[in-house]
Formats: sequence, structure tokens, C-alpha cells
Amino acid sequence: MPTTATFTRQDGLFIDANLHQFIEEQLCTKANTTETYQALATLVDEFGCKCRKTKHQPDDVLEVDTLLNAYQLKNHPLCHVDAQTTEAVLDEYCCQVPAIIVVALMDTLSGTQCDEPEAHEIYHRAAQLTNRSCMHRVKTASAA
Repeated sequence: MPTTATFTRQDGLFIDANLHQFIEEQLCTKANTTETYQALATLVDEFGCKCRKTKHQPDDVLEVDTLLNAYQLKNHPLCHVDAQTTEAVLDEYCCQVPAIIVVALMDTLSGTQCDEPEAHEIYHRAAQLTNRSCMHRVKTASAA
């Protein structure tokens, strides 16, 4: 993976420097950054393989700038359980992490709701690990 990005190592993960700064300055103002990165590492351990197995588009990547811009503009990034990886976080083998894991943690920390189908388990675990409310909402069919 050719890149000129700089990374910060946290709990066995490599975090893009811009994302690291955003997390520390915007999302962790009321949270312990060490615990936040431990939560991210746990989510990668628990869900990374499962999400990668179902990935259906090999070149589908959620770029760091797209991810950060979405949160700065208060727009939820388009992200699916079985789709994108992100170059914002690399695992211990320098492989891109499934984007839904990063988005679930960022949603949990920022209080941003998400209704992505199949993501409830990841969001519920992110809430447990950070002692926050689960931000995943199941879509309900409206009565006609």
C-alpha cells in the first residue's frame, strides 16, 4: 500500500495522524484516549475478520479525508458492514481495517446515530467498551 501518510501507533494499531488528532481533539474531550484506543483495538480483534470475510468489493476504500469531513460537517459517512475498509486505521499487519469498525467507534464517541443494517452487534460492543449509549437504531417500517 503506497502512502505518504504518517501514522501513530496505539495498542497495536496504526492510526492516521489526522484521524488521531481529530479523535484526541474532538471526540475524546470527555474520554480517556488510552481507553478509546483499547476499545478500537478490541473491536478490530473481535469484528475485523468477520467484516473482511463478507467484503464484496475489494477496492472499496473509505478515505481518511472523507471520513473526517463527514464528522466535521455532522454528516454520517456512508459505510456498510460488508463493504469498505479504511486507510485511516491499519492493524498490526498493516492491513486496512473495516471502515464500519472505525465509524461505529466514532459514532459512539460523538453521539451520532446510525441505522446501518447488520451493524448492531458492532455498535453495541462499542458502547459497552466506552461506557456510552448504543448509537445504532434499527429502521422500522412505517405504517401505511
